[in-house]
Amino acid sequence: MAKKAAANTLTRGYKKKARTRQQLLDAALRIYARTGVAGLALNTLAEEAGVSNGTVYNYFRTREEVLEAVGLELAVQLSQQILVFSEGVSSGAERLCIGVRTFMGKALDDPEWTRALITVVRYAEGMRSALANYLRADLQAGREQGDFDYANEEMAMAMVMSATMGAMNLVVEGIEMEHADRVAAEMILRSLGVSASKARKIASLPLPRTAD
Repeated sequence: MAKKAAANTLTRGYKKKARTRQQLLDAALRIYARTGVAGLALNTLAEEAGVSNGTVYNYFRTREEVLEAVGLELAVQLSQQILVFSEGVSSGAERLCIGVRTFMGKALDDPEWTRALITVVRYAEGMRSALANYLRADLQAGREQGDFDYANEEMAMAMVMSATMGAMNLVVEGIEMEHADRVAAEMILRSLGVSASKARKIASLPLPRTAD
């Protein structure tokens, strides 16, 4: 009984720490969306999250640690969604298209979150690396399957990420365009060497949906 009680206490403590950490990350996202990276200090983070300065220091020692943690959180959130949507899809071009359209959909659904993402991705190396791993696999698959034709992989990755972030920024700034996600995906596919007709066909495929 004593061991079980101790285990329950540890579990409750872990869950509380996880909730507090998420509370801090959510607060940091709101600050980044409003003021950019420069607007976050640890004391302003504490105020935004409604906790003490000491609580913040229990999780983060510097602004840079907050930035990296937020970046990885954003990368994980989107990557998990894209992985679910891409399950069973073998085409690298189709998987890349799903990724671009998922990012664009997030921009349409949650502009504040997207502003934070666009801000953080410039500075958070861990986030860029996490996203690059997925993108690299799709680029390599698309090239092996004969859909992509690019001169340099690193340049292709930079181009896709920059174009996607730029398109997301247009959305949150209020551009009015029907099927903006499809347009962005089609243009990116064409820049990677996919023919116009095939790029349009892939970009127009229905996005897979989760069971819920």
